[in-house]
Amino acid sequence: MAISPYGAGARPRPVDPDTERRRARLVLLIATVGIAATLLAYAISPGVRHAVSHAAHSVKGAVVHVLDRDDDKAKAAKAKKQAAKTVKVHARTSAGTRGRHVAVKPAKG
Repeated sequence: MAISPYGAGARPRPVDPDTERRRARLVLLIATVGIAATLLAYAISPGVRHAVSHAAHSVKGAVVHVLDRDDDKAKAAKAKKQAAKTVKVHARTSAGTRGRHVAVKPAKG
């Protein structure tokens, strides 16, 4: 007994050209509806736009990291040291509901 419903010995059925055309149109319609739904969600939802912006930023950082091979170790060490001194906080705007990330240097003392 075969594991999959399409066994190796099964002969392909002759396919009507009209059926193939209908199937191709259906695939195109499903792809178009999926793309349209994705674009609509992006246009309507600020949460989706925010997530896409984070994803694009991550991809950009990864690509730059891979392609930027002439970056010396001293520059990387300096950036790491600077990042350790900087603390990220979530600042509130005047509306109080939406915030943004702000780099704040800790007080010396």
